[in-house]
Amino acid sequence: MANSSDDDGQLDNGHRSDDEVQATQTRAKRRIAALEFELETLKASSKKPRQNDTMAHRGRAIRRLITLYDNVEDLIAEYDRRQELAAEDPDQGVFDSSLDPQIIRDQDRLYSSFEELVEFLPWFKKKILHCDADELDDICKQLRKGADGARGDDTAGLKQEIVIWLTDLFHPVEPPLRTTTKDERGFVHDVTGKLICPAEYNWILQSVKDKVRDRDPSHLVTAHSWPLFIYQNFKFDATDAEQGLFRSSLLVKAFKFLFTSPSSARDIDEDGQEAARRQRSSNHKSATKNHVAMILGLKSVTPRAIAYTAVQVRFALSSVGSWRNVDGDFDYVQFYNAIIDFFEVVPGNAAKQRVDELISWWNRKVFGKNRRILLPAAVIANSSVARLAAQRSEREIPSP
Repeated sequence: MANSSDDDGQLDNGHRSDDEVQATQTRAKRRIAALEFELETLKASSKKPRQNDTMAHRGRAIRRLITLYDNVEDLIAEYDRRQELAAEDPDQGVFDSSLDPQIIRDQDRLYSSFEELVEFLPWFKKKILHCDADELDDICKQLRKGADGARGDDTAGLKQEIVIWLTDLFHPVEPPLRTTTKDERGFVHDVTGKLICPAEYNWILQSVKDKVRDRDPSHLVTAHSWPLFIYQNFKFDATDAEQGLFRSSLLVKAFKFLFTSPSSARDIDEDGQEAARRQRSSNHKSATKNHVAMILGLKSVTPRAIAYTAVQVRFALSSVGSWRNVDGDFDYVQFYNAIIDFFEVVPGNAAKQRVDELISWWNRKVFGKNRRILLPAAVIANSSVARLAAQRSEREIPSP
């Protein structure tokens, strides 16, 4: 029969069945929808943010993780200086032996800042190598804009939040501190005065308070002394100045406020331990939302991030209203550099081990025990998996 069809619904005269026609139309509709989506995507991608806005956003990592006071241009200049010396005479080295050791240390710190820069902004080294002077200058200006903007945001946020923490830690705080002004902070107030007082001074004594407030030469407040707020439980052991150093609950609170989230800072009690009671909803939000550390690419606490936090806390506790490098006799730049040097310039293996343990302590406090830890190559090489792989290779008999 001319018009008969088989059991599969296909016509024997070569015409397609209704199912085939419908399938073809459905595929065409899907293709049209895909092309429309692709067109909308192309339109959206054409509305890219301006280059300057992108660079400013990338620069927000610089003050927090790389260098608080040096400009990017200074880091590039130190990189160029070392490259030029190496090209002229590879055996000469990058230092003039006649230079003051402090100058050499400043140069070393600058270069380590450059290394941090290309680690957190890996694309930047290519810019240095290929951009002309004018383009590189414009990029540096935009990075600086973002860097200073991030520092300003952190300063404003910490100015208010620290009052809440101090009220919880030292309740009752008399007279109460205000979040809107810093006039009553610093050495004017008993609580903030105690925290920024040099650790070796006994703030409890009225005579010490009077001398500090009067800037008595015997009790000047300088960056040559660690302020009490960076010590655990705000206690200083004169027989062991390293005991409890950089283990302050206030410092950890500030770090989490700046680098994770404001809510995470409330999970720290007076001893720097994790609070037993947590809000599950808050934890869920923190887990699903990218925090500052993730955006910046910070996977582990770094000395420079700790130094940045310490400077921000010290400034928040002071009575100074606007950002500055020097407050009376206290030099913030010197304070920042002293913290970096504590971590980066160690006298030997014992000190290095203590620093590593301190960083591990910080990572547990900030990122928790579930943070992924990258194992050193030596540990991996000594693992049972690596040993088995080597053993299997050794037992293979070469083919005749």
